[in-house]
Amino acid sequence: MRASRIIGAASGLVGVLLSPHSAAAGHGAAAGDTVRLSLAAVLQRVQSEHPVSRAAAAAVRAAGARAAQLRRYANPAFEIEHATFSEVDNVALLQPIRWPWESAALGGLGAAEVTAAAAGAEVERRSLALDAAQRFVKVLRDERARALAVEAESLANSAVERTVAARNLGQVGDLALLQAQVSLDAARRSRVGAESELQASRAVLALTLGLEVDTPLVLEGDLASLAPLTAPESAFGIARVTDPESSRLEAEATRAEQEARLAQARRWPGLTLGPATNLGGAMKLGLSVGLGIPLWDRQGAAIRAATADREAALARRDARQRELASLLLEAWSTLTRTNRELTLLRSGELARAEQAVALAARAIQTGGPYVTAWLTARQAYLDAQRAELDLEREAAGARLVLRHLAGTLRAGDLR
Repeated sequence: MRASRIIGAASGLVGVLLSPHSAAAGHGAAAGDTVRLSLAAVLQRVQSEHPVSRAAAAAVRAAGARAAQLRRYANPAFEIEHATFSEVDNVALLQPIRWPWESAALGGLGAAEVTAAAAGAEVERRSLALDAAQRFVKVLRDERARALAVEAESLANSAVERTVAARNLGQVGDLALLQAQVSLDAARRSRVGAESELQASRAVLALTLGLEVDTPLVLEGDLASLAPLTAPESAFGIARVTDPESSRLEAEATRAEQEARLAQARRWPGLTLGPATNLGGAMKLGLSVGLGIPLWDRQGAAIRAATADREAALARRDARQRELASLLLEAWSTLTRTNRELTLLRSGELARAEQAVALAARAIQTGGPYVTAWLTARQAYLDAQRAELDLEREAAGARLVLRHLAGTLRAGDLR
């Protein structure tokens, strides 16, 4: 139990360090209350309460505010000419005037920034949802692994008891007993490791959801039926159209294009216009016009930089499309392979190992010589169950990735 105590102490230390933040984020459940969680409930929590979700929403609002600021006109300037302590000749109120094409470029620039921010926020939300879902799957897997480890230890303990009885009757020797005891030691060590791993994965999931690390969690669902896909092949077409990272890079290219347009517009002379009055002698009202001449800065460097930024964004978008195709193909291949292996395992190795256990259990009633056969059959059955668990987790992970890439890893899509 030493490893379990170490994990418990470490979890307690993490809880002490993070308790102010955890308590604030996990206000929906009091300390010690059992929290029941389905995959949909986990996704709902992170989508509505996680700091990443709040930060993504704030980033979109900030981009919208900056876009609105870009559309605002510059403030007018109050200009005084030929002024002394005793007299002022001319006073003018000058308003900078934008050319229509400059205003259009500024509006397009702001819109592109909002689109890029929204797409970036969606990238963060999807990544957060996938991470939380994978942690949920990890806990489900560790719960099953702990149950199998407990069963294996119970089996090994029964084997030791039966072997002791058989040795007392002279049916087996010391070697058989030593082998059974070694098996029990290994099973006990595996059970302690499985319990420690489950405790750690539960703590990580709780922290992800803003709960205390020692919050009792009851998970609903099983790996075999988690996040089902009605038409997994449709994920390919959906993902290519709705991929937020591709959309973000496309918006970055549009933003760079608008920056180039803005630089082109600023090659035109700057215009200021406003009322003016002459205070020297009789007051006269008039119109003052100012013209800024772009003599030294023709915006050439800004145009070249914007053009290069656009090319880079489009190249990254193309690279993302290739990466997306690879991720989709890999997840689809994994799902197809694991489903085939599960079918073969359940109809072959697992079914026959279960039959062997039943036959060995009947044979062992006749005496000690069948203890080894019974132990071997039970171990083969446990190994087949562990193989099934690993394949189920791999298949569940592939389904999560396909949903993540298609944008359907959301609470509403899993109810």
